[in-house]
Parts: sequence; C-alpha cells; structure tokens
Amino acid sequence: MRVVKDLVKSTLRLKPQYGVKPLKNLIHIGSKYHGYELPEGFFNKDSICYCVGAGEDISFDTELKVLYDSKIFIFDPMPEGINYFIKLKEYTARGETFGVEGDDVFRYRINSKQLEEITYVNKGVWNEKTVLKFYAPKLDNYVSHSVYLFKDSDEHIEAPVDRLSAFMKEFNHKALDLVKLEIEGAEYAVIDSIVKDKIDVKIIAVEFDEFFHAQGLGFHLRIKKATNQLKKAGYVLAHSTDKFKRTFIREDVYNQLKAME
Repeated sequence: MRVVKDLVKSTLRLKPQYGVKPLKNLIHIGSKYHGYELPEGFFNKDSICYCVGAGEDISFDTELKVLYDSKIFIFDPMPEGINYFIKLKEYTARGETFGVEGDDVFRYRINSKQLEEITYVNKGVWNEKTVLKFYAPKLDNYVSHSVYLFKDSDEHIEAPVDRLSAFMKEFNHKALDLVKLEIEGAEYAVIDSIVKDKIDVKIIAVEFDEFFHAQGLGFHLRIKKATNQLKKAGYVLAHSTDKFKRTFIREDVYNQLKAME
C-alpha cells in the first residue's frame, strides 16, 4: 500500500520536496516545529512582518525582533494566543525565561522593551470582514482553535476577522516583507485573498496544517493547488519540510538572492 501511495504522489507531483528551488543562504529561525527557513541577513529594522497565528509558540515571531529588530505584527484572536503573549511578557518582566514546550533547544531571548514594540492584534485574518466561529480542538495536548478544522466540536469561540489588505490599510502599510501563516487550515482562504488583492509581499512562510489534520483524502491536492496558485502569482518555492512547512519568495527577490550565492 505504501508503494502505491508513493507512486501516486510521484505521478501527481505531491511529494513535499517536488518543485523546491533551494537557496544556500537560508537559516532556520524559531523553534524546531514552528520555525521557518529564511534568507540570512535579509531583514532589518525597517522590515514589516505580519505573523498570522500565535497559539503557544511565537518563537519565530520574537526571533525576528531579536535578530533584526523588525516591525512585528502578531494576529490571533484566540485566548490561547493572547494568554501566551501575556505570559511571555510577565516572565520577561520578572527576568525569567522559558522554552517552547516540546523543544529542548529553543528558549525565548526577547527582552521587555522588544516585546512592548511588538503589535499584538486581537483579530483573525480571513478573506472577508466578518465574525467567525473558531472551533475548539478535540485532541489531547492540542490547544489551537480553528475556523477550518474541528467543525464537529461542541465548543467554539466567535471572533472578528478581516482581509490582510484591510489590516494593511489600517496600519498604513503599502508593502510587507514577510507574511507568516499558521492558522489551522485557514491558510487556503488567506493565500487566495493575498493573490487576488495583489498584495506586495516579498516572502510568505506557511504551514499547511492539513498534513497534521487531514480533512479527507484530497488534502495533498489542496496543498498542491495553493502552492501552484502562489507560483502563478510570481513566487518561488525555496524551501519545504517533509511536513509541508514552506517558504515562498517573490521571484525578483529570489533571483537577487540566487545571484549573491
């Protein structure tokens, strides 16, 4: 059966590494499971980074601040994200530190001043302005609510959401250096809105969550469709883990980085 599945994936070009055009100067930023590969030295204090989805791991978001002093905006309306951000602030204010659960290596390095400079937005990102139901997970040791997953759950929280382009207008941003999407299956809708709104963004880092919580047998095809959508919009797939955490770099930026190798 495994041989048949591998054959189907190869035929349909569904394997995680298919289509990846690697760069030599990528470095891992953040914890083992919630970090991403980004171009080394690419960001600076003027870089604007939208980190959509927090949960109980904002190692990637905070490391962008620590390493580059970039302008960080975190979007997550769920209590697990809000409470975790507050917890990190409280620990840091007391001079204490802690690591990401399940990662024996990563420990937060951010200081109180840097945390105060991060903008936390208690709203979600979606493909329209509305109020959505975020369903509670029915899994042990899993905290993140989802618009797309867990719809058979008996519990949910309602929260406001809006398009990424609307948030950019609110914060007076004409362009973005980075968008990170870790939003439990809602990434498909947001990717679609990014492409349709022709948002000026250099790098998109996305976790395709259906690898972990598949909604039917077609999830590989949905990941492929979203990937192709970004490619057609002018992005290069520069990195992919075996679990479909992917880094897309706009073609003009990718070409500049490739020429510097």
